[in-house]
Amino acid sequence: SLIPRPLRAFEVFEPEFVGKMAAQALRAAGGAVAFAGGMVLTYEISRPKIPLPSEKERCCTFDRCAPSYDAEIDRDEKTSGIIDLRRELVSRARGSVLEVAGGTGRNLPFYRRDGVRELVCTDASKEMLEVAARKVAHARAHGGDGAPSSVTLAVVDAARQPFEDARFDTVVDSFGLCSFEDPAAALAEMRRCCKPGGRVLLLEHGVSSFYPLALWQRHRLGRHVQKWGCYWDRDILGLVAASGLKIVEQQRRHLGTTYVLQCEPG
Repeated sequence: SLIPRPLRAFEVFEPEFVGKMAAQALRAAGGAVAFAGGMVLTYEISRPKIPLPSEKERCCTFDRCAPSYDAEIDRDEKTSGIIDLRRELVSRARGSVLEVAGGTGRNLPFYRRDGVRELVCTDASKEMLEVAARKVAHARAHGGDGAPSSVTLAVVDAARQPFEDARFDTVVDSFGLCSFEDPAAALAEMRRCCKPGGRVLLLEHGVSSFYPLALWQRHRLGRHVQKWGCYWDRDILGLVAASGLKIVEQQRRHLGTTYVLQCEPG
């Protein structure tokens, strides 16, 4: 007879039957995910690429972002562990410290007051430093650990630091190399300003070690730079090696897109 035999109740729960049904469900789900992924990828590839902004336009982006910058990235930095990486790296700073691309002062609470004698915090954005200045003033007024006791804020181009050679025991830069117009020149200045035997501490965004993600970073570069002013796919290790800095310790997180580097002037 061609009429299918009805399933007995106990057969529905047999392992072989359950396994077949699960396999069919997985194939259907996989097909749906592949189809949706293909549609998204096709849409993204078909979208016109946004031209990269000029240096002046990127400076305006930093200024525009300054008032709301902390609020916009605070949750992401906490959930991704970036805040912990900031704390871990910056706590190693000692003596006289230069922070390049200090921005809104997100690193200020993590400097050890018993280890940092002086902090000079520079950035190209006056608006960003105004936010940092309010944090310093608040820390001084309330006597907490919000900043070292001696802090100087200065609007400075990272590629043209006004300090003499070997001026600082430690140089700190967090997420600056992705933002500088000339990252090679900025690294050369960090090396020049650091004393022999000192440390250059870097926490950076860069190209992923996971090739598909690196392709995605390249594809989305224009939109990311337009929104944040940040070139998020730069070759950080290549830039550091070319600068003459010697990497003595390194970590990479988030599929290789976050770099934590301790360097010597070399």
